[in-house]
Amino acid sequence: MERLTLYKEENAMSWIRTIAEEDADGLLAEIYEETRAKAGRVVNLVKVQSLRPETMAIGKKLYRHMMDSPGGLSKLQRVLIATVVSKLNGCFY
Repeated sequence: MERLTLYKEENAMSWIRTIAEEDADGLLAEIYEETRAKAGRVVNLVKVQSLRPETMAIGKKLYRHMMDSPGGLSKLQRVLIATVVSKLNGCFY
């Protein structure tokens, strides 16, 4: 079965309405600042979630829980898996 694709460009991105850095306030402004301090800029992964900063904060807690909680995998194994999956998906990790 042939896969239908809408975009042939290698780096095609969807258009998603976001809140600009200069317009952010409250929790979103805090998240933007934390991201800027860590990554040097506000990355697209954060910007695309800007309309729902409370949900983004919950997602961040879930991510931290999955990466840091005790379990069958070491921290290094978890980071390596996240890195490989991100690379396969064409994402920056």
